[in-house]
Amino acid sequence: MQWIQKMLFYMNGRYGIDELSKVLMMLGLIINVLSNFVGGMILSVIGIALIAYAALRILSKEKTNRYKEYRYYIAIKQKVTTKIQKLKNRQAQRKVYKFYTCSECKKSIRVPKGKGKIKITCPSCKNQFIKKT
Repeated sequence: MQWIQKMLFYMNGRYGIDELSKVLMMLGLIINVLSNFVGGMILSVIGIALIAYAALRILSKEKTNRYKEYRYYIAIKQKVTTKIQKLKNRQAQRKVYKFYTCSECKKSIRVPKGKGKIKITCPSCKNQFIKKT
């Protein structure tokens, strides 16, 4: 019980564990395990560096810098998950819709399949082109 109180006292004012620290720790452990199978010294060093950086983040007293890093991580994570979700939606709709890219603005346009040759008008730049659906 006394050990727990000492640990809590030591962690007072420190940043603590967040999602980024957990991800860095897990990634470091996975890379270290992989380096044992592959036999690469470079992978092992990278894994240890990731674990050390996660520990530095947890024990750091610079809360503002750690929070900025965390917000940057969340922004990247949001972009990646949004991109994956868009790809999943597009994959689910591929049987019903055909997707084309506008030659002017490079925007993706969704048109229903099975309509033959149709004139497609881009909703953003009003460019028109004829394609088979």
